[in-house]
Order: sequence, then structure tokens, then C-alpha cells
Amino acid sequence: MPQRVDLHTRLGLAYLQQGRLAAAQEALEYALALGPGHSGAHHAMALLKLKLGHTTLAREHYEHAIVADPGNYRVRNDFGSYLCTLGLHLEGIDQLTTALNDPFNPSRYISHYRIGVCMNLSGRHEQAYEHLAKVLRVQPVNGPVLYETAAVSFRLGRHLSARGFLERYFELGNPTPDSLLLAVNNERELGSDSLVEHYAYLLRTSYPDSPQAAELKQLISGAQGG
Repeated sequence: MPQRVDLHTRLGLAYLQQGRLAAAQEALEYALALGPGHSGAHHAMALLKLKLGHTTLAREHYEHAIVADPGNYRVRNDFGSYLCTLGLHLEGIDQLTTALNDPFNPSRYISHYRIGVCMNLSGRHEQAYEHLAKVLRVQPVNGPVLYETAAVSFRLGRHLSARGFLERYFELGNPTPDSLLLAVNNERELGSDSLVEHYAYLLRTSYPDSPQAAELKQLISGAQGG
């Protein structure tokens, strides 16, 4: 029976990754019918419910998954991040810290990264930086971590450090609108007009219809008006 539950859980996750949400729901409902206390099936169903916008049901499945297997650090990582997006930072960090401290967690850097993101959202920038720095020691070319560390450095007023992290991030290619806008704001703080214009040009030409480009336009207009 556990093998059949695992099989249908994996099938549901595969459908979810393909965007076949109805098929994913059918497979995962069957998995839970076979194994109503299966942590992995509840975890997968939580991810599906989030995709469908059913946040209350998603939380219920996350909680069922943890009750079924308190040592499932993957669930705690995802549940913790989800709670942080809801603004429930203390609850989210608690879940992520439990995952981080699990001796069987082979990817603690993921927990460190997500704690860093959550602490950044909650305004605990110094602690966020400490967690992100630990990730960069083992993942020095991890794009999302470099960007998040740059954002935290900017909020801490460490603009030269933020520049360095952004430059490393841009070396990986495919800058995002958020990263380009951050670079504009950071170079304004450093007083580098040429780099402000460089990043502003990239943002305007690469993402002309983005909210970040609109924010840039207001930023430049405000600076000229001032």
C-alpha cells in the first residue's frame, strides 16, 4: 500500500509540474484515499491547493503533513516559506528553524536561505544577512541568494557590498526587473550617475512594460523635479 501511495503522489506532482491541475488533483486525492496519513501526499496536495489559490486548505494539508511526519524537513521548509508570505514571520521562522536543526536535513542551506528571506521581510536585516552569508559560503554563485543578499545589504546601508553582490548576480545573466531597479537605487546612493543610467537603460529596454520600469520613471521624474 505505501508504494501505491508514493506512486500516485509522484504522479500528482508530475501533473502539477506540467500544469495539469485537474489530473494532479485526481491523482493526489486517490493517494490520500489510499494513505490518509501519508506526509508526502499531504505535502503535494498543499502545493496543489496553493496553485489553485485555496490557501486555507493548503495550510490544513501542510499541518496534516507535519503531524504525519514531524521530521519531514521538506514540508517544514515549504510551510515556513508559505507562512512568511502571509506575514506570519514568527511562525514561518519557527518552522524553518526546525528544518534547519534537523540532523537528517542534507540541504540546510535551503533553510538558511528561506530564513534569511523571511527575516528580511520582517525587518530583521542583520540576522537575515547572517543566514544568507552562510548560504553563499557553500553556494557562491546561487542567483536568488546573491540577489537577496544584495537587497539586505542595501537596506543595511552597505551600498558597496550591495554593488558587489549585484555584480556577481548579473554575471550569471538574465537580470530581473527587481534586480535592475535595486541596482539603480543602490548606484544613486553611491553617487554613480553613469551606472544609474546604465541600469536604468537596461530596465527600460528589457522590461518596458514592467511595474519596475514605471517605478523607475517616477523615480527619475522625482529626482529631476527635486
